[in-house]
Amino acid sequence: MVTPFVGQTQLKLNASYPLPYDFVVSGVLLNLSGPAVTASYSAPNAQIAPSLGRNLAACGARPTCTSTATVPLMVPMTQFEARVTRLDLRLTKLVRVRSRIHVQANVDAYNALNSSSIALVNVTYGSQWRLPLAVLEGRLIEFSANVTF
Repeated sequence: MVTPFVGQTQLKLNASYPLPYDFVVSGVLLNLSGPAVTASYSAPNAQIAPSLGRNLAACGARPTCTSTATVPLMVPMTQFEARVTRLDLRLTKLVRVRSRIHVQANVDAYNALNSSSIALVNVTYGSQWRLPLAVLEGRLIEFSANVTF
């Protein structure tokens, strides 16, 4: 099976630009396909045995079988959730304290657009099917410094 174009495309951009007074601004933009939409059903032995004419092999010789078989309900890699877009930014200030001591002060904004794209969904068919299990982490501002001597 061939994964469709929409499931394979990724856009990744990285840029850095020096500004006056020893400032540097940089950023990373990611645009990825969303998670694949699938559906699986855990069919119990009681539903399978009549059409199969026997218990599931996992039951063995047990008189009461509680085994299940996972049945895919959709062709995999044919449907996808919405695309995931993330923008990370950084502002850097370079400071020369002495001839051999340099400080690089940074302010980072991760997920600057505060996107809440879905990262993981429930694929088990039922009342919770396609319920998001994880989304992109919220916007995060971080301050850091790097001292070179």
